[in-house]
Amino acid sequence: MDKLRVRAIAAALLAITALVTGGCGSDPGAAAETVDLGKLDTGSYATKPQQLVPKDPARMSRNLEALRLADAVPLPQQIDPALTHNLGGVHTFIDVKAFGNSSPFASFDNDAFTAATPGLVAGFGTAAASNADTKNLGYTLRHSVMIFESDAAATAAAIALSGMRFDTITNPDPLQSTGYPSARVVWIPQFQALSSWYATGRYVIGDVVNHHENVELKISDPNVMLALSDKAIGVTVERLKDFRPTPVDQLANLPIDPQGILKLTLIRPDGDQTAFALQGTLSRDAALHREDDPNEGRALFDKYGVDFMGFGAGRLVRTRDAAAAEGFVGVESVGRAWHRIDSPQGLPNARCVKYQGPVVFQFPYRCMVAYGRYAAEAWSQQPQDVYQRISAQYAILANDK
Repeated sequence: MDKLRVRAIAAALLAITALVTGGCGSDPGAAAETVDLGKLDTGSYATKPQQLVPKDPARMSRNLEALRLADAVPLPQQIDPALTHNLGGVHTFIDVKAFGNSSPFASFDNDAFTAATPGLVAGFGTAAASNADTKNLGYTLRHSVMIFESDAAATAAAIALSGMRFDTITNPDPLQSTGYPSARVVWIPQFQALSSWYATGRYVIGDVVNHHENVELKISDPNVMLALSDKAIGVTVERLKDFRPTPVDQLANLPIDPQGILKLTLIRPDGDQTAFALQGTLSRDAALHREDDPNEGRALFDKYGVDFMGFGAGRLVRTRDAAAAEGFVGVESVGRAWHRIDSPQGLPNARCVKYQGPVVFQFPYRCMVAYGRYAAEAWSQQPQDVYQRISAQYAILANDK
């Protein structure tokens, strides 16, 4: 999992319209556990499966398209094997409300982005670094793919995006890509930073490369970053060959919960600003974008048969079977910086921990619990809240009858 390396100020808050609840699930749930649901403190959180109905169907349908797109976006490590440290800011987006300090567009003005992207349907952004010390060592790549309503809208957006103000520089230097001559490339020598925007069909592939180590060493080498952005374009174009964007007039027909996982996932309350600002379901491959180390995450997913994850007010992981769910919780609920604390009232099988490490923007409280083939996780700034979240999530799974 993400090890909760959270940009805790909800830097990448995805402003997907909140969902409201309806009826209950119909499929039989896992065998009943020896937990008295009536003794759980669930606060004001829902305790039964929820058939989801969007308040704003148009926004929700675009978010669903962004979740589909996540499967086609390559991991940064698949672009450059040295990018082994995934960063925060991994999220779907449909407008600037998703943006923050760790988003792929952190260096750009939100109003300028809106003006530059008429016809934007949906996008997915990811990020990674070549070194855990992103301030002084190595380099970072923030990579995104956007779908537009038409080829013409994508082409116009790539041009307009390249003209946005980059950091504090009003007139950055243009560069020319030899591999992709139509890519709009901008170079900022002062920051050893480069951005590129490449339109292909209905897509725009955007990349921001920062070479922090070269800044420290006072070395200027745009060709290294240009080669990385070109590689990002090439790998992504190849991946997009197997992706079919939904026709704009059919977006409303996309199923909200095709895997039946989101109805079992504790939904984030209106106004909630906890981490993992994502509402929806990701496949195991797409969820690897949210792992600190994609190699470790892949091995973990393979071992326990993870196929999908639901994200809301927490994370719900679907594993191979009940034994796998227990094993997943056992591995994910430990760590050198995490120290065990009491389990919530009435839920002794939940494993809860408090963070006592050096990361500043870290949610200090986490709880995990297994039920059937599901491994559930919650996190919060307050112990009572994390207890209520994990208890409510457990109740939802137990009530899926």
